[in-house]
Amino acid sequence: MEEGKPTQNGGGMSRAAKKRAKKNKKKTNLIVAAAEHLQPEKKKVKLDDAKPNEKKIKVAEDTKESMDDSEVVESRNKIDAGEQTQDSIPSTDFPGIEKLSLEEILLRKDVKDEETQELLESMASEQRASALFQAIIHPIPLSTFYKEYWEKKPLLVRAKNRRRYQGLLSLESIKEMTKNEELYYTRDLNLTKYTKDDAGVKRRLTLDKIPQTAEEAETGVPIDSKELWKNYHKGCTIRLLCPHKHAENVHALLSTLELELQCMVGANAYLTPPQASQGFAPHYDDIEAFCLQLQGKKRWKVYEPTLKLPRASSEDFSVEEVKKMTQVMDVTLEEGDLLYMPRGWIHQACTLKDADQHSLHLTVSAMQQWSWVDLMDMIMPEALEAASTSETSSSLRQGLPRGFLDYMGAMYEEPSDEKLPDSLKKAGEEDKLVKFRKMLQDNFRAEAKKRIMKVAKAANEMIDAACDQLAKRYMSERQPPSLTPQELLKTVKAPDGESKSIMPNTMCRMARPGIARIVVEEDKAVLYHCLDNSREYQGNVLSPMEFEMDDGPSLEQLLTTVEPHWILVNDLFHDSIEDKIAIAQALYDEGILAIHESG
Repeated sequence: MEEGKPTQNGGGMSRAAKKRAKKNKKKTNLIVAAAEHLQPEKKKVKLDDAKPNEKKIKVAEDTKESMDDSEVVESRNKIDAGEQTQDSIPSTDFPGIEKLSLEEILLRKDVKDEETQELLESMASEQRASALFQAIIHPIPLSTFYKEYWEKKPLLVRAKNRRRYQGLLSLESIKEMTKNEELYYTRDLNLTKYTKDDAGVKRRLTLDKIPQTAEEAETGVPIDSKELWKNYHKGCTIRLLCPHKHAENVHALLSTLELELQCMVGANAYLTPPQASQGFAPHYDDIEAFCLQLQGKKRWKVYEPTLKLPRASSEDFSVEEVKKMTQVMDVTLEEGDLLYMPRGWIHQACTLKDADQHSLHLTVSAMQQWSWVDLMDMIMPEALEAASTSETSSSLRQGLPRGFLDYMGAMYEEPSDEKLPDSLKKAGEEDKLVKFRKMLQDNFRAEAKKRIMKVAKAANEMIDAACDQLAKRYMSERQPPSLTPQELLKTVKAPDGESKSIMPNTMCRMARPGIARIVVEEDKAVLYHCLDNSREYQGNVLSPMEFEMDDGPSLEQLLTTVEPHWILVNDLFHDSIEDKIAIAQALYDEGILAIHESG
C-alpha cells in the first residue's frame, strides 16, 4: 500500500471563556513529562495512566470442536501449504460468526438468525471489532492467530461460506465508479502489467498517464474510462489505491479493524483480467497483508523472506532471483478465501491460465512503520540532544581523547588468538606495544559506554512522551470512525440533526473507543481526534481542541469511559459544574461523545 507524506498539524481550537487554573488548586494527575527539551522554556506534561472503568474484553479459553465450515492451511517450509489441513479447530466466543458476511457484522442488520442478530446488537464496539476479525480468520481463534501467525508466518484460510465478502467491492461497482466518479492516475489508481519488455526480460510496466502540466503533476492525470477498460482487456491490472474512499463497506471494515489491531489500517484493491494475467513482479511488502479474495480465482506463490520484518517494501525481484528462493506456498485463492502474509514474505500472483475468469481481491494492510524501531527513531535523537545539553553533566561535551585515532578503528583491531598462527601467538603476547594499545582501546570503550548509558537513561525517561507523539501520528493517519446507525443516534451527528444541551445529569461516553487522545503542549491539555480525518491518507490536517491544564482529569474520565459504561457529567473531576458542562459540551459538539439523558 502506497502512502503519502505526513502532513503538519492544524491550528488549535480554544474553548471560549475558560477559567484559568487557580493557585493551590487541588493536584491533578497531569504530571511533568521527561522530555522538557522538546519544547525549550515550556514544560511537556503527560497524563498518568488512566484507570478506565470499563472491563477488558477477553477471549475465553478455546475448546476443541470438529471443523464443519472451513479448512485452514498453514505454511510449512518446502511443503505445498495447500495440502496442510486441520481436522479440528477450537471454538470461539462468537458462535455462528462464520455464517455471516462481513457486511452483516458491520451493519448489524439483515441477519436471518434472530439469536445471532441479538448477539450482534448486544456487542460493544470493541467486542464487535474482535468478532469481525474473528470472522475474517475463522476458524483460527484470535489467541492462536496472534500467538502463532502474527508477524511470524503466512496463513491460508479456505472458507466454505463463499458469500462472506459480498457487499465490499465487485467488478460491477468498480466499473460504475470509473464511469461516474472523477478518478486520477497515481492518486486513485494504477494500471500495471507484468510482462516481457523489448529485451525479453519480464518486468512490471506501469501504464499510468504521465502528467503534462503543473496541475496534473499535483493532482494526477484524469482517467478516461473507455481507455482504462480497453487496457484492462489487454491484460492490465487495475489497482485501486483508496477503495475505502469510494466504498462505504470497505471504509467501515478498515475503521472497525483499527479498533481491533490498534494501528492504522489501509487497503488496496486489485482487479486482474483472465488468462494468466499478472500485474506485479515478485516482491515483498512492509505491511501485514490480509488478502481477501472477493471475486474469481488467483494463483499465489509465496517464498521465504530474505529479510525478516522489513521496514520498507522491496524492489521487484527478477525471474533468476526468484529461482534461488525457497517457495513455501503455491495455492489458488477462491471467492471467500483469505491469505495472510507478514511483512517481508515474497509473493507473486496471477489469474488462472485456462479460466475465463477475472480476479478481484482486497489487500488490507496493517503495522506500516509501527515497530519498536519507529519508537526508538523518535526517542533517540531527542535523548541525545537532551543528554548533550544537560546542565548537570558535561561529559558528552568533553573533547575526544587526544590521539585516539592512533589506536581506535578497524585497522587497529587485533585478531583473536584462534585466528593467529602458532608462530605469532607468543610474539603477540610479548608485544608491549600491542598490550598498551589494548589498554587504551579498553579505556576508550569504557568511556564511550558511560556516555552511551547517559543517552540511554535520557531515552528511558522519554518513553511516555514519545508514545504520545506516536499516538498523535496515529490520529492523523487513521480512518475517520464509521459509526453504526445505533452509535450515531447518541451523537451530535444523529439523523434528526438536533444538537443537545449537556446537563449535570447527562450521561456521557466515547462515541467510539480510541478516537481521541490528550497530549500536553505549551502548558495546555490538547485533545487530538480523528473525526475530521479524510479517508485518504492524511488528506486533512488535524483539528486539535485546546483546554486548560486543570481540565485534564475531566477529559481523562471522558476519554476512558467507553461502551457499555456511562459517566454522569456531575461526576467529572472539576471545581465547578459550569466547567464540567462546558468540557462535556465541547466534546459532544465535536462528535467525540455519545450522550444519554438519565431521566
